[in-house]
Amino acid sequence: MSFYSRPAIAFGQLMNAVTRSLTDGQPVSTALAIVRDHFQAADAELVVTRRGQEPTAYRSVADDIPESVDDDGEYTCRMAQTQETSGDVDYTMRLFFGPDAAAFERDEEDLLGVVLNQIVRALELASRIDTHAVERALYSDALDKLNVGVITVDAAGKIVSSSPVAERFLRARDGLQIQSGKLRAMLGTEDKELQASIRLASQRRPSGEAGPSKGLALTKLSGSRTLGIMIRPVPSSSGSSNAVAIYVRDCDSVPEVESEFVRQIFDLTPAEAAVTRRLTAGLSLEDAAHSLEISRNTARAHLRSIFSKSGITRQTELVRLVLSSAVVLGERPAQVA
Repeated sequence: MSFYSRPAIAFGQLMNAVTRSLTDGQPVSTALAIVRDHFQAADAELVVTRRGQEPTAYRSVADDIPESVDDDGEYTCRMAQTQETSGDVDYTMRLFFGPDAAAFERDEEDLLGVVLNQIVRALELASRIDTHAVERALYSDALDKLNVGVITVDAAGKIVSSSPVAERFLRARDGLQIQSGKLRAMLGTEDKELQASIRLASQRRPSGEAGPSKGLALTKLSGSRTLGIMIRPVPSSSGSSNAVAIYVRDCDSVPEVESEFVRQIFDLTPAEAAVTRRLTAGLSLEDAAHSLEISRNTARAHLRSIFSKSGITRQTELVRLVLSSAVVLGERPAQVA
């Protein structure tokens, strides 16, 4: 059996198929099955050993397993093996063949090493892709919890993507809206300024730097306070223009906090945490007491204890302290506590 008897394009297709399967998030066994079939092996195995950890083995066995298997399920037939080390990880790939298979030639062993190298590179790339996806999800989740909407547009103002919080702002059509796929301000004069700011942010300066950022206040037709937006360029390593990110924050929107997280972070009692949560949501002490069905004096006693534990003396300081803490990054409360 000689590799060079096969068309070179077949080996290229093998490499592409292996890379695609791993970077698309398919199981490692799928890539091993592709390799196994290409070399007409009965079994393919990949052992990944990270320094200081137990090895992890992946296998792909053909449906027609050779008859030369002992009582423990181990092959008594021929094996081809190749190894590679990348960083602190060792990779060993083995192919098992039935007793009737032709001898595995030296050139095929070399090519098996090339295949393993491609598998290692593809696994590392897939790991980086997964890491970036997790990071993006975490950043998006953090902005959502802070009630910050993010809208990405191109140089013409066409919406490319929008976060869940941004979608809520757009559906409300209270300061911002979508018209023919474009992001528009509700008022004509403000929309002109918005579009001009997007164009400027999307253009590169002669020095190669990205365009300027700009903050705008958009009128909310509901009559409440303005909708604040920040327009910022999204840098690109190529091309003459950039996408533009628009961060949207509603001044009337206060992040919700969970009483249990308030209790944990500020070392409060459950009752003190419940009072703190309601004050942070904008209730007066009297309204907080009514909501909790306690007397105003009891609420005042809780507040004094909270002040003592937090080292503050005013209710406004308490609200600022809580809203600037990690509490706002906790899960949304399922119910009022």
